[in-house]
Amino acid sequence: MNESTGQVGTGTGRESPDNGETLHLEVLWSGPFTIETVISEFDNEGTPPDYGGEDYGLYQIYGRHILCGPDTLLYIGQATGQTFCRRFRQHEHWLRNEEEIVIYLGRIYDSHRHAPSDLWKRWGADVRLAECLLIYKYSPNYNAVSISDPPRLGGYRCVDLIHRGERRKLNFRDSAPVDWV
Repeated sequence: MNESTGQVGTGTGRESPDNGETLHLEVLWSGPFTIETVISEFDNEGTPPDYGGEDYGLYQIYGRHILCGPDTLLYIGQATGQTFCRRFRQHEHWLRNEEEIVIYLGRIYDSHRHAPSDLWKRWGADVRLAECLLIYKYSPNYNAVSISDPPRLGGYRCVDLIHRGERRKLNFRDSAPVDWV
């Protein structure tokens, strides 16, 4: 919240769902990782009561697809209520049957938007929005939800995702709804 105006935003004065502006989110990607590495090393949930650990966010799973071949984006997901480690334990049963699996982890954090004072609600909403936008745009083979209908932009006119780090096959920038036409 901007203390001087009472408006919610990222601190730049340009982003607010109330005025239909553009939301800018930066995703810092790391990888590639194996499922074993994700399960054994990415379980930092933080400490109570804030749980501000760093092992939450978005992820991409690449592997061999029967029709698309090797190095295919198979799945995009998010870990917000649980760490990457715990989320991938839920994927482990099907990932064990896949070939050439590599995983990339993406973290979103903006100190002007995301804080424990709202119990990380805005952060969670931003991660879920970014996940929906990525699924809709890239249509990974194993995602079934968020592919057919354009996602709602949460009151924003446009949402820009800037990908930094090891983004694999994602564009440097994804802009919704501009990229959908």
